[in-house]
Amino acid sequence: MPRDGIEREFKAMLADGAERDSLLALVGGRVRVLDQRNFLFDTRHRALAASGLSLRLRHEAGLWILTAKGEQRPPRTAGAPLLSARSEAERIVPPPLALHLAAGTADPLPVLRLAEPAAMALALAEAIEAASGGAPLVIVGEFRNERTLCEASLPCGTPIALALDRSEMPDGTVEHELELEIAEGAVGTAAAWLERLLSAARVPLRPAASKRQRFHRALARREERARDC
Repeated sequence: MPRDGIEREFKAMLADGAERDSLLALVGGRVRVLDQRNFLFDTRHRALAASGLSLRLRHEAGLWILTAKGEQRPPRTAGAPLLSARSEAERIVPPPLALHLAAGTADPLPVLRLAEPAAMALALAEAIEAASGGAPLVIVGEFRNERTLCEASLPCGTPIALALDRSEMPDGTVEHELELEIAEGAVGTAAAWLERLLSAARVPLRPAASKRQRFHRALARREERARDC
């Protein structure tokens, strides 16, 4: 997690598993696979989603992690169409407390206020509290993600971990995505390296919306189908 509380990340949609496999073959290096289970908090009327905020509890590799994120800042540019930046705060949550959060028997906001970086955690907690308008935060759904982490290095020698994700959304759709989180000073080098990699794999540049946005779109599709039945 960046010390300044700003997540800088390249995000690209992949058409299918074949594109993912092409990228995996080109990157090489050591590979690690994580199975992730993600629970999304919001009000029943989705006030956080409407405000561009997210609060997520993730379980991976035996750890429970509570993460809050703000709106994208600044907007994407033509020079770096895949780059997004968001305020972020995280906290590893002890399993007994995490299970209460997952069951809906604990309030996530006091937990978030103890996240890091401290100033960003408090700012995001205040923003979430304001957006909710006093309504309780509940788990509105979950999605599962298989993350393949590929170790590599930029031409400048900076080590990176390229994430290739396969996400199963609440409506049953499967989405493939590439993510690369990077420090601010390496953004330009990473952008050029990533564009060369995608070109070599014959994968078009497809900027990806956040998983929060795609998750809520999937919820809307599922609810629409339920109404039509």
